[in-house]
Amino acid sequence: MSGCVRECAEAQSKDFGLIATEKGWNVFVCGNGGATPRHADLLASDVDEDTAVRFIDRFLALYIRTADRLTRTSVWLEKMEGGIGHLREVVVHDSIGIGADLERHMQRLVDGYACEWADVVRDPEKRAQFRHFANDRGGDTAIGFVPERGQRRPDGRPRRDALHDAHVRRLPLLRRSWVRLASVRDVPVDGGIAARYGDVQIAIFHFASRGAWYATQNLCPHKREMVLARGILGDQAGAAKVACPLHKKTFDLSSGVCLSGDDLAVATFPVRIEGEDVLVELPPIEDLTTAASTATGCARVQAQADAAP
Repeated sequence: MSGCVRECAEAQSKDFGLIATEKGWNVFVCGNGGATPRHADLLASDVDEDTAVRFIDRFLALYIRTADRLTRTSVWLEKMEGGIGHLREVVVHDSIGIGADLERHMQRLVDGYACEWADVVRDPEKRAQFRHFANDRGGDTAIGFVPERGQRRPDGRPRRDALHDAHVRRLPLLRRSWVRLASVRDVPVDGGIAARYGDVQIAIFHFASRGAWYATQNLCPHKREMVLARGILGDQAGAAKVACPLHKKTFDLSSGVCLSGDDLAVATFPVRIEGEDVLVELPPIEDLTTAASTATGCARVQAQADAAP
């Protein structure tokens, strides 16, 4: 919606938009940006606010009823026999007598609307799912903040933890044990959550659509931020992967290699489920910290593993 004809809000590049005039509102429909931008068409001019909303309701309900799935409004209009002239007759002049029905359709959608975010805020059980660690109710102390304009923001400096080295993959340490880090219900279906292990953060993933569990370091080696547990799971040439939510660098959940073509990798760890418990095979905390803190440490542990009988 733009408050004048200068159109700073770019209402004519949207699926529908309003531009204020001296007499009311001009209603535009079926525009889009993107790779093939299209200016919206004028549906009605100089109408009052209530009329503008009513026309938009009719337009949206008609689009919902008649457009093919995943079809942009611009493409829908271009395929429509009679184009904007026909659309204007149906929506503005109610030429086929369905205006009231279209308005009722939209009102049902409005009445049935519920804000999912507000619902979570009001529901303690749902709100409890939005925590950083599966095994620690505290926040992430690795995040630093700086004051800015009376508020605070992350300071943006690279983070370090015991698994900061970009060349760490599957740590072949000699001493390992199964450590309970979470319960099954703690881990989102087809998603992940972080868990504390000493000074290390482990990302645990439940790839439910594959019936598999994975664990990696939580630190993205690209931006050095503790975010992989919030990444998006997917498949690449049959390999399970996670995409970092910051810049979409993808990592193989089994091998830890970067699938985006970068010389990066993450540490990965075996996972098993016992009843409701999620166990991750990990070395002792002190060994993991020493081994992963430097490339030299990683090489030393690798040499020890290669020399073992």
